[in-house]
Amino acid sequence: MNKIILTIGIALVSVMAFSQDFDKITSAFSNGNVSELVPLLAASVDISIEDEVLKLGRSDAESRLRTFFLNHSPSSMKVVHKGVSKNDVHYMISALQTNDATFRVTVYIHKNGQEYLIQSLEIEKE
Repeated sequence: MNKIILTIGIALVSVMAFSQDFDKITSAFSNGNVSELVPLLAASVDISIEDEVLKLGRSDAESRLRTFFLNHSPSSMKVVHKGVSKNDVHYMISALQTNDATFRVTVYIHKNGQEYLIQSLEIEKE
């Protein structure tokens, strides 16, 4: 019985920690604040923005995201769905409202050493 309670407790703490990361991501996208996103990015990130698929280092990903936000000024982001796969990949699907369009944003977070970082980011026009 104690093992079950301990397992449930650890799972709840894990979910709460990822909720905080997803909240940071949502806030950063809503405000177009790339500086808030950069610490959450892995050293190498798969980025797909409007049908352009790239594998970029953190600084190049930062530059590409800044360009995206310059071209599409965000006003809000709403989480549509989030979860965890069997392989411990945490994901979030959101709708990003900008000045000119709505984008579907999918974020995949993988464990990298002792922390979880964004490994993949997809931004698709709806």
